Amino acid sequence: MDISEFSRLNDKANYERHPWETSRVNVLKHLLQSFKLKFPVQRIVDIGGGDAFVINSLFSENFATQYFAIDIAYTPEVIEQLKINNNSPVTYLNSLEEYIAKFDDNVPTLFLCMDVLEHLENEGIILSHLTSNPDNYYFFSVPAFQSVFSSHDVLLGHYRRYTLNGFKDMLSSYGFKIQNKGYYFTSLLFLRWLEKKMKKDKKESIDNWEGGKQKTRLINTMLTIDFKTTTLLGKMGITVPGLSCYCLCKK
Repeated sequence: MDISEFSRLNDKANYERHPWETSRVNVLKHLLQSFKLKFPVQRIVDIGGGDAFVINSLFSENFATQYFAIDIAYTPEVIEQLKINNNSPVTYLNSLEEYIAKFDDNVPTLFLCMDVLEHLENEGIILSHLTSNPDNYYFFSVPAFQSVFSSHDVLLGHYRRYTLNGFKDMLSSYGFKIQNKGYYFTSLLFLRWLEKKMKKDKKESIDNWEGGKQKTRLINTMLTIDFKTTTLLGKMGITVPGLSCYCLCKK
C-alpha cells in the first residue's frame, strides 16, 4: 500500500496507471489460477487495498462472491470516492480489527497482502490478527533483496526488503504453512541493481507516472515476457530471483 495512491482519486479520468501496477495485477491473476484454487472463492479480502485497483480487477473477472478492501487511509470521504470511481460491491474497511469484529470468520476466504508488510516496523501488526481457519488461503508479496534497498524504498515508506528464504521463515514464525513460493520481475531487479550502482536517485512513484501510452505498453509487454520466462524456468526447477517475492500460505 502506498498512501500516494489516494492523491489521484478525484482525477481518475486524467491519470495513467503505472505499468508496474497493471503488470502486478496480471501476475497475481496468473499465480492464483496456477495454484488451482477453486474460483470463484467465497470471499477475497485485500489488506492494504490502496485505491482498490487490485480488488476491483478481481471483481471484474469473477474471482469471488464477496469482496473486501482494508486500508488505514480509508476515511469516509475516501470510501465514498472509491465507491463512485469503481461502482462495485466491494466493502471498504479501515482496519483488520474492524473486519474481524463485523464479519463471520468461518467463511472460506482468500486474504491478499501485497506490498504491505514492508511498510510496517513490525509485521505482527497484521500477521498476528490473521486467524487459522483451515479453509483460508493467504497470499503475501513483498519487495525482494535488501541489497537493492535505495532512496526509492525510502520514498515509498519501506522499512526493509526480503529474501525469499527470510520471508518464508518470518511467515512460518507466525504459524503460516507455505504452499507455494517464488520471485517475479527479474528484469526490474537488474534495473534496480544498476540504478543503485550508478547512484541514480529515483523520484518517480506510482502516483506521478507520465511515461505515456507507448512507453507504458512497452514496459507491460517486457514484464509479461519476463514473467512468462521465469514461470517456464520455474517449471523446470530453476528459481530465478526477481524484484518481488511471494508466498501462498495456509495457517
